Amino acid sequence: MNQSKLEKYLERIHYSGETRVDMGTLKKIHQLHPQYIPFENIDPYTGIVPSLNSDDLFQKLVMESRGGYCYEQNLLLSEVLKYIGFKVELQLGRVVWKREVESIAARTHLLLIVEMDEQKYLVDCGFGTATLTTPLLLNEEGPQQTPNGLFMISRIGNTNALWTWKEKWLPIYRFALEHVDPVDVEIANWYLSTHPESNFKKNLILSKVDEKARYTFSNHLLNIRWGAGEKESIPIENNEQLFQMLKDTFGLKENAVELLKQKIEKQ
Repeated sequence: MNQSKLEKYLERIHYSGETRVDMGTLKKIHQLHPQYIPFENIDPYTGIVPSLNSDDLFQKLVMESRGGYCYEQNLLLSEVLKYIGFKVELQLGRVVWKREVESIAARTHLLLIVEMDEQKYLVDCGFGTATLTTPLLLNEEGPQQTPNGLFMISRIGNTNALWTWKEKWLPIYRFALEHVDPVDVEIANWYLSTHPESNFKKNLILSKVDEKARYTFSNHLLNIRWGAGEKESIPIENNEQLFQMLKDTFGLKENAVELLKQKIEKQ
């Protein structure tokens, strides 16, 4: 990361104003990033293992206006925050979404811990349908309000669990504060993008969140959960609707559409 790349990243997420090592900057970046850089797994879905090289990530997510999944999203975000001056640590979580919180799960989700003013915060712009839009105080066990819903971090033994409120508290992932090396992330990335039973290999998944709603696409259905809680489901019935949705709802360009067209033509 350098100043030129930082400026291009800030332009990509529509950030205006100065950047400082303070909560105002961190909150603003955290809210804008998942609004303008969508969660998408088009690469693994079409047979491409996403590169985690920092230059490749910048080229794809910033210069080519693509999105990515957790490793891509949070590695890019980590580089940005470190360059600004934040203290950032990589962590791997065990996904328990739509399962029991203590279910057995591998460490396959990348998240960030940012330390500032002797406090630690969970920062995560890469979980798709339950992506955070503001930092969460790590040692606060009560509900924490975000621009897009209530979240909570609880302690379970020697681990932390992230929850979201959707008519009831639902667990998202568990994580312990353990050192993570780049090779740990590379292995998880390889597994999720190549294993035949990986959900990211078998299904096309897209998500973004803005000040109005959360938008998630999977299984031929675009789900929109508006800020007041109402949910709208729109069937995507053919390829033309799919390609138009990529552009209109998720802000993707023809380069992303072309990858899907190539996969469809091979089927």
